[in-house]
Amino acid sequence: MVNVERISVSFPKFLLKEIDEIAEKKGYSSRSEFIRDSVRKYVLESNQLDKGGIISGIIVVVYSPTKNAMEKMSRAYFEHNNIIKSINQSYIKTSCGKNKKVETFIIEGNSENISNFYDKISNLEGKVYDKIIIF
Repeated sequence: MVNVERISVSFPKFLLKEIDEIAEKKGYSSRSEFIRDSVRKYVLESNQLDKGGIISGIIVVVYSPTKNAMEKMSRAYFEHNNIIKSINQSYIKTSCGKNKKVETFIIEGNSENISNFYDKISNLEGKVYDKIIIF
């Protein structure tokens, strides 16, 4: 590979095990290849938010349902209610046995407003997963 710079990244053991299993299952030749591909996909999604104009999509966030986190989510809803078309909320038990809240948003509006909303909820304390899909 040309122009590759080596960095050091630390992962919890359980996550590294997951990375190794997925990389093998999906046919990646190494952890590095899998991680590069994952980061590349994340960068492409993030760049879609910067294009400007009206966009639509889905946002999913999974987090620990603490009082503080749920209050921050409520504030985010009200501040960005003009882009939220639908909200679905559920509680699940994760693979490690912990209770989490899952919220799914159907969104449509100015890409800058959607980006601001996504930044708020993806930086939520106790968040374990977030994903945005733009169409």
